[in-house]
Amino acid sequence: MRIPLDYYRILGIFPQATDEQIRQAHRDRSVQLPRREYSNQAIQARRRLLEQAYSVLSNPAQKAKYETQFWQDQASYQEEGEKSSSSGTEVIGETFVPTTSEIEIEPGQLPGSLLILHELGEYELAIKYGESYLQTLPASSLSLDIDNTATKQRTDTILSIALAYLEISREQWHQAAYEQAALAGDQGLTLLKKNNLFPSIQAEIQAELYKLRPYRILELLAAPLKNKISRQTGIELLKSMLEERQGIDGKGDDHSGLGIDDFLRFIQQIRTYLTAAEQKDIFMKEAERPSSVAAYLGVYALIARGFAQKQPSLILEAKTVLEGLEPRQDVSIEQSIVALLLGQTQVAAQALEQCQDQQALNFIREQSQGAPDLLPGLCRYSEHWLQAEVFAHFRDLKEKTASLKEYFADQGVQTYLNQLLSPPRPKPQMVTTSEKTKSSRSRLHNRRYPSYQPLEQGNAALDPISLPVRSLSPVDIRDVRRRKRKQYSPKPDPKPLTQTVSEQSLSLKPSAVQTVPLTETNPVRHPRRSSKLNLTVVAIFGGVGLMALGMTWIYKANSPLSALEKGQYSVALHRPLIDIPPADAQMVTATGMLTLEGAQQVVETWLSSKSQAFGQDHNLESLNKILADPLLSRWKRQAQQLQQNQNYWTYEHDVKINSFKPDSNNPNQAVVDANVQEVAQYYQRNRESRSYNDNLRVRYDLVRQGDRWLIREINVIQ
Repeated sequence: MRIPLDYYRILGIFPQATDEQIRQAHRDRSVQLPRREYSNQAIQARRRLLEQAYSVLSNPAQKAKYETQFWQDQASYQEEGEKSSSSGTEVIGETFVPTTSEIEIEPGQLPGSLLILHELGEYELAIKYGESYLQTLPASSLSLDIDNTATKQRTDTILSIALAYLEISREQWHQAAYEQAALAGDQGLTLLKKNNLFPSIQAEIQAELYKLRPYRILELLAAPLKNKISRQTGIELLKSMLEERQGIDGKGDDHSGLGIDDFLRFIQQIRTYLTAAEQKDIFMKEAERPSSVAAYLGVYALIARGFAQKQPSLILEAKTVLEGLEPRQDVSIEQSIVALLLGQTQVAAQALEQCQDQQALNFIREQSQGAPDLLPGLCRYSEHWLQAEVFAHFRDLKEKTASLKEYFADQGVQTYLNQLLSPPRPKPQMVTTSEKTKSSRSRLHNRRYPSYQPLEQGNAALDPISLPVRSLSPVDIRDVRRRKRKQYSPKPDPKPLTQTVSEQSLSLKPSAVQTVPLTETNPVRHPRRSSKLNLTVVAIFGGVGLMALGMTWIYKANSPLSALEKGQYSVALHRPLIDIPPADAQMVTATGMLTLEGAQQVVETWLSSKSQAFGQDHNLESLNKILADPLLSRWKRQAQQLQQNQNYWTYEHDVKINSFKPDSNNPNQAVVDANVQEVAQYYQRNRESRSYNDNLRVRYDLVRQGDRWLIREINVIQ
């Protein structure tokens, strides 16, 4: 059978190598050993190929005969490249990838040839020829302990294919193609599991798939909302991580390499890729562990959906969750806003009295000057809080405007709040003597403390403290609230909350004032004054608009999520959370956005680097600073081929940028459209052979890696 290798590549030398260089290369390659998992048969097959290549190239007569055929093959490849250039490519060889000659081998030598292809980085070829070879072998029970030639050949071939998939996975990882990386890694792992081979390599691949999972989640969740399958896959991956970690702030191990601190920041980042409904489902489920972090994030999701979709029942649920958090942290502002959205102005005022956030209180007081209470300032604060602090963290609500006026003007909201605040109808029942006594006491109590009056459409005096809360459900809301309070109340923690949370980089603020949740069993307090709220058209909301963005610091500085806004872990689709193997290939933090001047510089840097790599000095390293794989590998091979043939190009360029456009879905990718005038001369053996003068329109696909913009694809438009 024939494989795409030549004797020069087998020894890792150029065709111009001297006899001494050939001998040295043979010695060096002979002492190099493949991975220990390969059988002795595969290692010997590789050695025979090395000996075969050395035998031909070290014999002057055989070498001369081989070189004649080799250069004929190269000439035909060169002609193919020139045809590609004349058909409109930017430069000779752009669409031409040099191909090596082929050699004839025995079928039993294929495991050795796959080893060499793997060493050369030709992973796709290793997979292609390896899978074809497997089809020719008889199916048999595979075992590393069976000393059978066919079995060993099959085992070695499977090993080469699996390792090739692993290396492709790593390459895709570096190129920020995370799903493709996972697919390649999973193919290799599946092949090994299917044949029950090499547990240590299975563990190696699985470990990398675990570390790849956060990137996959980001990539999948960033997909358009219409890509439901991809997004659901991302959500399921997230849920599996949460389960393995035993919650957002749990102590389990998902093998991703992320500590608690890092994972919390990761959660904060992916929130912007999730819709309000998705966050509600995820975080409210996580809150049941229990988890204060998940409960608080769930409150945001409930408030966001309840307000945006005008469903106050969700806001009522958020109120219940906040009551469970109240003993351990200061959520007075959130409770005040939630009470306002439920029409409970007196409860909102009382929550403000317990608030420790002086900056927020000062703002509310300033905005309420001239008013009998703090309601105007609270309305303004709430509206901007919803816009900047809540909606901004939900993918489907980022562009939505928060309007209290529209919310309270909604007929469904009015109906729900009327029913929520209406007194329960007494059930007919037999009255015992003890119950008559209780009734008498109740009448005496009501004479001392005037009871709630039913809400009148358009003008209602709300005093929810003195009434049992009841929703549309026939189930008494008191029982519901008791159950949920028990459900969401965190278990006792031997460490103070402030210490626990600081370790988790989520500064859920401990309340300095211990308050008793208001329930029907609390003594009823006579309100100092009654607040009025018109649910049809609230006059005060007519003048409420979004506050200037300069007020955002109030919320950022005091929100329980503020710690997540500081010192972000820099998780992003284009750079790693942890080291990607190999260790010497780490990426650095990316900075800066592409500008018109930057696009011009990228193209000019590329043309300059091309001149250096294809010029007389053959500076191949210049390509590293401007090209990204797979383009980088392709151009390097062309430059190496030119260097081996001792030929070179000279160029003169003139560039004009027509446009540049960042990718709407990925800020780390962009497209540049440019007109390029290229004057080039080709030299063979230091003599000019041909030249051209082209005016081309070229499309450059850019990707940001670290602090640089690199070109990953070049296409000539015309």
